Formats: sequence, C-alpha cells, structure tokens
Amino acid sequence: MYHQSVISGIASHQQQYVATAGYDNRVILWQADTRTPIGVGLHDHLANQVTFSPDGTLLASSSSDYSVRLWRLPQMHLTAVLSHLDDVEGIAFHPGGKLIATASRDRKVRLFNIDGALVRTFKGHEKDVLTVRWFDSQTLVSCGDDGTLRYWSTSQNEALKIIDLGGIETDTLCVTDQYQIVSGNDHGELVLLNRDGQAITKVEAHHSGIKQLGLYKTRLISLSYDRRFKVWDITKNKLNFISEGSVPAIIWPRSCAFLGTDRIVFVTFGDRYAEYDLAAERWHTKQIQQTHGVNALWVEKNDIFTVGDAGIVKKNGQVTSRIPSLCNFITRVEQEYLCGGQDGVVYHAMSSKPLYQHHSPLNCCVSIQNHEQVDCAIGTYTGEVIFLKVNQKSRQFRFVAAKQLHDNAIKGLAYSHGRLFSVCADHSVCEFELDAEMNLPRLRNGKHQKIVNGCAPFNQGFASVSRDLTLKIWGESEKTYNSPHLNSIKCVASDNTQWIASGDYRGTIALFDLNSESWSSQKVSTRGISSIFYDSLHRCFRAADYAGEIHRISIHKP
Repeated sequence: MYHQSVISGIASHQQQYVATAGYDNRVILWQADTRTPIGVGLHDHLANQVTFSPDGTLLASSSSDYSVRLWRLPQMHLTAVLSHLDDVEGIAFHPGGKLIATASRDRKVRLFNIDGALVRTFKGHEKDVLTVRWFDSQTLVSCGDDGTLRYWSTSQNEALKIIDLGGIETDTLCVTDQYQIVSGNDHGELVLLNRDGQAITKVEAHHSGIKQLGLYKTRLISLSYDRRFKVWDITKNKLNFISEGSVPAIIWPRSCAFLGTDRIVFVTFGDRYAEYDLAAERWHTKQIQQTHGVNALWVEKNDIFTVGDAGIVKKNGQVTSRIPSLCNFITRVEQEYLCGGQDGVVYHAMSSKPLYQHHSPLNCCVSIQNHEQVDCAIGTYTGEVIFLKVNQKSRQFRFVAAKQLHDNAIKGLAYSHGRLFSVCADHSVCEFELDAEMNLPRLRNGKHQKIVNGCAPFNQGFASVSRDLTLKIWGESEKTYNSPHLNSIKCVASDNTQWIASGDYRGTIALFDLNSESWSSQKVSTRGISSIFYDSLHRCFRAADYAGEIHRISIHKP
C-alpha cells in the first residue's frame, strides 16, 4: 500500500489524517499518529495534489489524467470525477464543504458541486493555473505562470479583480483568517497583500523558487527549491520570521503541510512521507524506503546505465554507486559519466564524487564534442547553463562558465555542429552558436504553446516536444506535427536521420517517420515515460518509466 514512486502532494486533517499523492498514480490515506497507510485510491496517471474537506469526510486529489477525484473517507470510496482539458493542479474545498474549486494547466479555474456537476468555468489566465484558494465564501483567488492573482465571484464568469505580480510566475498562495493573501513566486519572494489586494510587504525569503506555502492559524511555512523551509508568523500586517531549516536529501521540496502547530509533513522521493518536529528540530525519516523509478538512461554499446528518484546508478540493472539526491540525468562526457538533479550538485556518476554545486536543481545535461573550451552543458531550474571542461590527463572536471540563457527552468539541451539548442518551461526554444569565446550569439528564437519538456538533435537541426502535444522540427524552417499522444509529452530522442521517438506521462511511445511524415504509437507502461535514448548498436529506442522498467522499442511499424 506504500508509494512506488515519488510523492508529489500532501495534506493533513486535524492531526488525524495525512493524505499523499504520488507519481505511481496512487492517493494514500494515512493514520497520522502511527504514520501507517489505511486506504488507497488510483488515478489513470500521476497524482499531483490532495486536500481534505473541512469536516474530513472527503478527500480530493488532482491528477495529470485531467481529473480531480473525490474519495469518501476513511474507505477511500470514489464518489465523483471532475474533468478539465489538461493536468489539474490546485484544488480547494469551499468552507461549507459543498463546492470544490479546481485549477488546471488548461488555464481555467472551475467550480463543481461535490456530486461532480460543473457549476462555473472561469477563463482569463494567460498561462497555466497552479493554485486556487477560497478568499471568502463567495470569492475565489487563483495564481499561476502568468504572474497574476485573479479574484472570481461564484456568481459570475469574469474576474472581479486582477493583481499584477510583475509577471513573475507564482506557484502558490494562501489566505489568512483576516483575508490577507501571501503569495510565493519563482524569484523566491513572499508577497503579503491586504484584503483589498494591495501589497503590504515583499520579503526576499529564498534563493530559488517557492513551491509551496502552508498555513496553520497565523503560522506560515514557505518551501523552496533552494532546499530550505522557513516558518513565519503573520501578525499586524507583517511576516515575522521564526525559524528555518534545510531538508534532507530524501525530501522533495515541492509540497508540505502543518500537522498541528509544531509538526510539518513533507513529500519525499521515497515510499512514504517525512515528518519534522519544529519544537525538537528533529526529522522522522528512518522508515522511508527507496523507490525504483528511473528518470534517465544512457546506452553505450551493450550497456544500459540508469538513475532515478533514489539516486541509485545502475549498469545493466546492477548498482554501481549511490548519489545522495534524486537525479534527473546521466550523461557520458568524454570517458566519464555525470549525474545531477534536485540538490543542484553535479556528480561523477560512477564514484558519486561531487564536482560542482549550483544554487538550484539541475534538469538536463548534454555532451559537447570537438570544442576547445567546454565538454558539456548542464541546464538548471533557474535558467542558467553551466559549462564544464574535463582535463584529459587527470580526468578532473573544472567549471568554465555559467550563462543565463532563459528566465525559467531549462527542460532540455541538445548539441549539433557547433550549435546549442535549449527548451524552457516558459514555452520558448532557443538556438545558440557555441563559439570559441563563449559569447553564445543567439541564432533562433521559437516557441510552443505550452511547456517544452525535451529536445534532441535531428538531421543537422533539432526536434522538440511539448505539453501542447506537438513535435516541432527546427531546421532551415520550423515544421510542426500534431502527435497521437493524449497526455503531455515528456521526452524525445532520434536516430538523427529518419526516426523520432517520444514518450508521454501515460506510458505511450509514439514513433515519427520523417520520410512518410507518419506516426505509429504503442502503450508500453501503466506509468509515465521519463526518458528515451536511441540505441545505435541495436537500432532501436530504449525507454525508461517511473516504475523503473526499461522498454525496447523497435523502429519498425507494428
């Protein structure tokens, strides 16, 4: 009944229950005093967040299967399914418990009865909506990637008020009993607004984006990708700092919740949640077991290297080293292999030796051939690209430069013929010349309609895939192809001549044949596809999923 992949969302109810949502599609209800699972529900796709109804009789879970599901407690009996047109993130029960608001990457906020009937759809956000909260019993407030707060009345479709937050992506907010709003943005800032929506104060709280705010009475917790949490007290229109701490490697700084006044529960990269005792300053993590999801793979002749949530590097299924962090990539650079991920450290994959520390998580890495200055480029959550060079004699890596290429998370990098290609969470793609002076003149700007998740070199150009379900090929001109995917495309690889393979969060692989400009697809997993690699020796694609399985994909049409 425990989680089999990373936990992405968490909530609590009156020190009685804790609920978690995971990338294994599971929603688990836990008895808070014993930290034992007592019920489980399933989505068709990874689950994002959870929240309890005010009276604790219902649990709502949001998912990348485009739904919110309502569960009767404690049996975890499914009572209703609420639908959007894209991944659902934020969820909030009405204080009276008879309505529920939802926020989605389809850029809409919706209001439902708890029996599943749609009451109203609120349109206006220009980008993904990530959080929705009840401002009062008749008003909602939402935020997301367009850098605005929007107020909505339950009785009309248009926004009552729009607060410009400077265009800074704002993932999270909370509303106090005094109708104040605290928001946390991608610059690591907390913004406190009064009940009229006017900013009272702004605090530079973190060195990286704030992913979660949790509120218990007047006490606030902020959690950031700088791997720190801070506790505040909100009194007299001020954010008063109380304490702070760093999170262990097993913690994913994405979601947390108060469990009473002095305990906080956190999501993890393991099979169960973690708890922190504020008064004693003590973590409870000993019982957490590692999960086996694979986030990245690399194929070298007859060898397959993998790494994932637990930071375990494997060669052909056998453990070779343990990295103290979730890892998002494993890449061969010259004769060495590099890993990196949530803690911002570049590691030597075979020895787990740290090579370089960055201030935010690392998303991707690409090897660069035949260049005098650098041997690899690493993309970061904060938009910088880190360049490293290996000493051919000592095999030691040294830092060369860090260049700010984007204002948001770099999701993928590719390299071909002296050009570096990058894709970003802000929907943009860019192509740069990697010259000897490392000036990186920009050769191309482009974009998708939604977050771009991956890229690969292809035919002396590049291919990119996105949450907008399209494949784009960037050569002398831009070409766009609608894919057969039904859910967000996570990754892409190519044989560099004819075939492109893409994988989505529902476990489907789609093959694109450039010669015929046609697709074929097959579902290979009940979990999401995390990574794809072209195996040139065996002339096939290898795909990894979040359950830890490796799939062989023939390039011939089924």
